Amino acid sequence: MSSVTTDSQGGTADSNVVDLTSRRSDGSPAVTTLARVLDSTRAYFEESPGPAAPQNQIYEVVTRDYLRAIDMAAPPSPKLLEAELLALLNIVIRDENEKIPKGDGRMPMARHLSHWQVAQVLLKLHHVIRITPENINVEREYDLLAMYVPRGENAGLYDSSEDEIRAVARLYNTQLSLADFREMTAILKEDAPRRHRCAHPDLIAVADGIFFYGGDDRDIDLDGRTYRFTAKSTHPFDPELIFTAKTPVRFNPDAENVVLIHPTDGTEWDVESWIADLYLTDGDADYNTAHEGMVELIWEILGAMVRPHVRWGKSAWFYSDVGNNGKGTLCALMRNLVGSRSHTSIPLSEMGKDFALEPLVRATAIIVDENDVGIFVDKAANLKAIQTNDVVPISRKYKTPVSMQFFGFMVQCLNGMPRMKDKSESAYRRHLFVPFDKSFTGIERRYIKDDYLKRRDVLEYVLKRILLMEYYVLSEPVATKAVLAEYKAWNDPVRAFWHEFRLQFAWDLLPFPFLYDLFKVWFGLVNPSGTTISRQQFISDLLSVVEADDMWFCTDKDKRIRPGALMDDPEPLIAKHELAGWLSPTYMGKDPMLRSKPHVAANYRGILRYPNPPSQSTDTDTGSCSGNTSEDD
Repeated sequence: MSSVTTDSQGGTADSNVVDLTSRRSDGSPAVTTLARVLDSTRAYFEESPGPAAPQNQIYEVVTRDYLRAIDMAAPPSPKLLEAELLALLNIVIRDENEKIPKGDGRMPMARHLSHWQVAQVLLKLHHVIRITPENINVEREYDLLAMYVPRGENAGLYDSSEDEIRAVARLYNTQLSLADFREMTAILKEDAPRRHRCAHPDLIAVADGIFFYGGDDRDIDLDGRTYRFTAKSTHPFDPELIFTAKTPVRFNPDAENVVLIHPTDGTEWDVESWIADLYLTDGDADYNTAHEGMVELIWEILGAMVRPHVRWGKSAWFYSDVGNNGKGTLCALMRNLVGSRSHTSIPLSEMGKDFALEPLVRATAIIVDENDVGIFVDKAANLKAIQTNDVVPISRKYKTPVSMQFFGFMVQCLNGMPRMKDKSESAYRRHLFVPFDKSFTGIERRYIKDDYLKRRDVLEYVLKRILLMEYYVLSEPVATKAVLAEYKAWNDPVRAFWHEFRLQFAWDLLPFPFLYDLFKVWFGLVNPSGTTISRQQFISDLLSVVEADDMWFCTDKDKRIRPGALMDDPEPLIAKHELAGWLSPTYMGKDPMLRSKPHVAANYRGILRYPNPPSQSTDTDTGSCSGNTSEDD
């Protein structure tokens, strides 16, 4: 590459444009692309005789023509681009200055690229885009500005870091000030195309390319282009396929389950046996039966970590009230698998706080080692959105807020069950409780976490293992359902109350005042230090539980029902729990049945028993009814 020289005006002589490029073998000037750009640009302005063109027009036309002529397969280096573009620009400025009478103030020569020009270069050569949520109408100002990374550890990804964008911009103008950068960013946001992240569930960004999870070769249409993918293999990255995170592990089809022998204690270790040992015990058939399916679920969760665009609809909650149970080491494996760029830690208590969700701009995994025992999750809107890939408004410190969808998977580790304000079935379905019942106290092997799970051959085997599995739904073994049922009763005292009493009632009509009085007495026995909820909240929570009951129903919580014969029999629970307001007003003896016959009012609002209930099951999570679950006023 030859240097640029300027004439007495600070412009670049015509002959030097040729000198910027190559010559033929005989030394004669080549007819270069740059020369053709100059000819076409000059012709454009020569067709407009008269006053000199405005400076903005010169910058726009010259920059546009030059960038259009670039061979994207072999683009110029930043320094060469700067030199060539300034050369062309100053020639045209000199030409236009010739049209201005002396003394009338001529345009200054360009000495560096403007922030507008740098923005156009970034758009052309560095694939700067605005990422917007998929299929959802979001204001442009909330888009995320990102730039393609062609090489290095983040090759193939779009990076939203302002530092990275500024560093690349300064390759074309080292004098770019912070004010210039802000102006350049505003131009990029105005001019950059709006694009969606690649959300195809079978396309997974790994260290060295895009892995296709599908089981057969397939043509896939993405944003108007058709791509051919080979089953269970890796394909080159493409700027048209937008990923913001990837696993740092490459897919190695030849990876094997390596056996490691510790040099000091002689212990043999491999990742398959280690994960199995979290749940299986030699010689304890009952324990193994109770935890059947748990080992495979752990492998499925590892797979969910690197398959962020499958709509799992759940988050995994690793639960144990014993120490040294293995869940922390398993979380370390997950972090190594997804990479430091792609995971973040957002405890349940932080979900509703300002700026807490900012890392989700880049992360595809939330992995939290520990939550406070007894935590109460009041504002669960963000938690729900994360679990179901809904749009989340993300506040960012000193930056414009953005709207994003979290595509990824979340694991929260719990040493105690959290309290949740939302007790609906839809909320419970999003929680996959994964129990860790073993304790490895006294037999810990720190080198598993600190060494083995960081090794490339181990990680490559884990990645191969999970990418060759075939599943799109997480399994729910019996052990997970048992913990969920326990959690429902613990988190929701109304649910626990109903589970305990639903088969004990003698009446076929249960008035809400009667149920609430019984609940208050029961709650005082099981939780003497707790605070009883209001009657309105009790009715609302109770109807949510009864909605799935196959013995009881409520079609309208405000409807008044005549008791008729529905409350003729004594209700023994009245005397048993000394419900003063429901005891017989006329009988003063000790017979519990006679004491349990209150004066019945003309009508009540409440819950009815089905005339012919299909079962006497104690499981209230099956069946359906059309109960109104709105809160009582």
